[in-house]
Amino acid sequence: MRQCLIYDTPEADAKLIGLEYIISENLFLTLPDEEKPLWHSHLYEVKSGVLFMPRVPGPIERQDLEKVCKTYGKTIHFWQIDKGDNLPLGLPQLMMTLTRDGQLDDELARDVEKRFGVSFEKERAKRADMAGPTHGIHPLANGGGKGLITKLRELHCNRTDPSFASSQL
Repeated sequence: MRQCLIYDTPEADAKLIGLEYIISENLFLTLPDEEKPLWHSHLYEVKSGVLFMPRVPGPIERQDLEKVCKTYGKTIHFWQIDKGDNLPLGLPQLMMTLTRDGQLDDELARDVEKRFGVSFEKERAKRADMAGPTHGIHPLANGGGKGLITKLRELHCNRTDPSFASSQL
């Protein structure tokens, strides 16, 4: 398992906005079915070129992305900087990744390409031969094709309360 900290920029004053757990396909397959929709495949994210490693030399980046392409991730964002808040407000959110063309806003894509000097199309072409999970993307991954939302609910912290026990699963 890998644990990745997610920052809003690669600069020294970047804000820590989330974290991602990355696991192998074999470990993903051992998860209970109700857990699998909370994880996403990295196949599209890598092969499309949108996942890149700023300031990492190309051969090293490729070697790592060939491994990441086969994995699954669970990402929690606790600071949604696109809302403009000065602090991480609200509930942490389970985040999914891009899973197909047409999901990334064109203006945002152009901005990222310009800021980091990358071309998603050139990266896509260079990564066309990368392989994903051996068994293909699991049908329950990527939210099982459905949207998910985080809900806050109050529980009594009493071990005899059935709702407390079920929250510990």
